Amino acid sequence: MFHPLVFDNIKVVLEGAVYDRDFEGSITIIGRMDLATFHRQFQIDFRLADEFGEAKGVFAQMQLRTSLADIAAEQLEQPLTEHIGCTICIHFFMTVTDVQRETEAVAQMLNDIWGNRPYITQTIKAKLDEYQLHWPPKQYENQITLDFHRKIDEGNIEDLRGLVDHTIASLTQLHAVLAKRS
Repeated sequence: MFHPLVFDNIKVVLEGAVYDRDFEGSITIIGRMDLATFHRQFQIDFRLADEFGEAKGVFAQMQLRTSLADIAAEQLEQPLTEHIGCTICIHFFMTVTDVQRETEAVAQMLNDIWGNRPYITQTIKAKLDEYQLHWPPKQYENQITLDFHRKIDEGNIEDLRGLVDHTIASLTQLHAVLAKRS
């Protein structure tokens, strides 16, 4: 008989929590990835439901990963890793026009929502094509990453709905940052 991994159990609950919010109408799922290679990764992308069709809106991506060492340690019941579990990262994607002001506002707002717990990084990219060869660009792509720098396991399943709620609250506030710009 198949015994599910920690990853599989957490993935099912996280996926259900996000799909529940989609069903309620507070978000719209816009992408999903589930690949199994030498690691396991589940990824789901979503945005607020009222942003449906907005190409330049804000969207979130939740990634759940486990490594080959975690899978092997769990299956073999051997201590191959310090703590068997999964890592979770949350990414937000949006555009910014005033890099200094908007990235500072984003960091402060996310720290307020998440209680200064996850490590937050922002990666700014500028997309230049043959029709837009001037510098500086009018807007930049910002990938905001929340990394908790720890593994989770089935003992954290109850926290997943809260994680989704915090992610939706973050999307709402990030959307407000964009709305202020307009």
